[in-house]
Amino acid sequence: MKRIALLALMMPLLLAAAPRPDDRTEINRKLAAIYRPYTVEAAQPPVWNRPLFSLEVRQLIARWKKVMPEGEVDSLNGGDWLCLCQDWDPRKFTSVPRGYRRLPGGLAEITAAIDLGIGQRREARFIFRREGADWRIDDLFATDFPRGLKQALRETIVEDEALRK
Repeated sequence: MKRIALLALMMPLLLAAAPRPDDRTEINRKLAAIYRPYTVEAAQPPVWNRPLFSLEVRQLIARWKKVMPEGEVDSLNGGDWLCLCQDWDPRKFTSVPRGYRRLPGGLAEITAAIDLGIGQRREARFIFRREGADWRIDDLFATDFPRGLKQALRETIVEDEALRK
């Protein structure tokens, strides 16, 4: 029984092969798909409800959602994590991948230049993890997340839990 549980925990690591040379193209496509909703005027679900994140980030999001203050803004639910904004112009919004490098452990890093189309620009650095056949966001670094999205989730969970007491 313990071996099965250990294998289940290790499965994402076993599936996370080192990035292949064509992974850069795959990740660029993934980044384009991630930002495509920002170029249409249709309402989108909150980014934390989109299937974009690695297992570890999804687990942190699930914990955060359990303690998130209802009807109030906390450190994470007041803006969009990917555009790092609250407003943008879908007709002028662009994201351009810049810089790519492989990281140990089957990870890849890519930087994106983001133009909100309203005279504001952002830059974000993504860490992607291959899980199965898909690349998922494993962390995100930007002005809003200088120590990473995962760390911001951990800190906000602690803050929101303290508010509940």
